[in-house]
Amino acid sequence: MIMSYFKPKVQQTQSVADYIGTNLEVFAKDIHHMDQIELHKQTGEMVYSTLAGKAMMAHKLQDSLDNTTTQLHLEKASSLAKDNRIKLLEEIIISLGHDPKDAKGREALIKKKEEDNTALRKQLKLSLSRHPQSAEVIK
Repeated sequence: MIMSYFKPKVQQTQSVADYIGTNLEVFAKDIHHMDQIELHKQTGEMVYSTLAGKAMMAHKLQDSLDNTTTQLHLEKASSLAKDNRIKLLEEIIISLGHDPKDAKGREALIKKKEEDNTALRKQLKLSLSRHPQSAEVIK
C-alpha cells in the first residue's frame, strides 16, 4: 500500500504541480487486519467529509447566484420603469405647455406610474415584496 502526503508549495494552488508529494510505502501484509479496517473507515470518513463540505459550498454558491440573478432582474425592472417615467414626464410637460401646476398632469403621471409598475411585475413575474427597512408591502 502506498500512501501519499501532499503539501502545497504556494498559497493559491491551481494545479497538481503546485504540490509537493511525499510517498510512504507499506506492505499490506505487515499491517494488522483490524488496523486495515480502521484505516479504510477513517479514509472513507475523510472522503465523505470533503465531499459534504464541497456540496455545501456549491449549494451556498447556487443560492448566492440565484439571489444575484433576482437582484439583477429587479434592477433591470427599476431601470425600465425609470426610463418610462422620464419619457412620460417629457410627454406630459410638452402636452401641458410647461405648466407644472396642472392637477390633470400630476394625476396622469401617477396613474401611468402605477400602470407601468404593474405591467413590469407581470412581465417579470414578480410577486409582492416588502421594503427591507419599513416592512411596507411594495406593489
